[in-house]
Amino acid sequence: MHKLLRYYRQNRIKVWGAVIAVIFALAIIQVLNMQAKTTKEKRIKEQQETTENVVSYQNESESIITQGTVPKSYKDDFGKVIDEFYTNCIDHEPEKAYELLAPDTKKVLYPTMEQFESLYYEERFTGNKQYSFQSWSRSNKDTYIYQVKIFDNMLESGKKNDSYIEDYITLIPYKDTYLLNINNYIGREQVNKKGENDQITATISVCDTYMDYQIYTIRLKNKTDQTWILDTMQKSKSIYVTDQNKNRFEPFIYENAEEDFILKPQEAKTIQIKFNVTYRHDMEITSMNFTDIVNSENREETYSLKIER
Repeated sequence: MHKLLRYYRQNRIKVWGAVIAVIFALAIIQVLNMQAKTTKEKRIKEQQETTENVVSYQNESESIITQGTVPKSYKDDFGKVIDEFYTNCIDHEPEKAYELLAPDTKKVLYPTMEQFESLYYEERFTGNKQYSFQSWSRSNKDTYIYQVKIFDNMLESGKKNDSYIEDYITLIPYKDTYLLNINNYIGREQVNKKGENDQITATISVCDTYMDYQIYTIRLKNKTDQTWILDTMQKSKSIYVTDQNKNRFEPFIYENAEEDFILKPQEAKTIQIKFNVTYRHDMEITSMNFTDIVNSENREETYSLKIER
């Protein structure tokens, strides 16, 4: 005991210095533990709020445009695929997101992962994003369309942001799961309908439907030894498609080159024409019409060609 007292008297400064150092170290550890706990609780809260505001919607299956809801047998599967795709995008893993795209979307819009990354992912998911989704409509062909909104993470920015990027996606059955058509692309229909007159044979091979338009791929064959022009572009509304109610829809003709509508003797070729057809779940296109076909040497007489769908 006397030795301890003697040591203390001789080294009291060192002793108290060590005590203070230990107390200070314990205090720092306690502060760090509290900060870690607070950070963890904040992260959990953000995740919970994100889940509440992004993934789990009680009314997500109630269609905005058409009556009714997505059947429960589909709802959970659809929600899982949508969540997985956009979570991969938000987590900056475009490679994983690309694997959830439907074959037609890959073929028509993004043949490579690099194209998907530069043309879709980078335009929408720079920074920290959130998203919401809601059933939009269901067609008579069991095509389920969802509206998606992509916006800045309000928890990170600390302020409300009313701006967002809107997209429309379609769920496509594939093997034992579902995949996505994205970027307002509804899907591809194999048409294979033919129309002809004495001069030309025209076959609609496929129709690619988007929310705001349709693109038809058409195979053309000149059956004669003369040159024919499908559209002189001297008249309005000479090419059009019709729906079941006889409404007419014109093409975005300026997007085609003049050569697209010229058929040389015995020539066969494939062209695409975009029509101003806004998607409706109950619409059915019934025909495509060319009403101003002329011979390049004699433009006085016009001919017509109709493809019934």
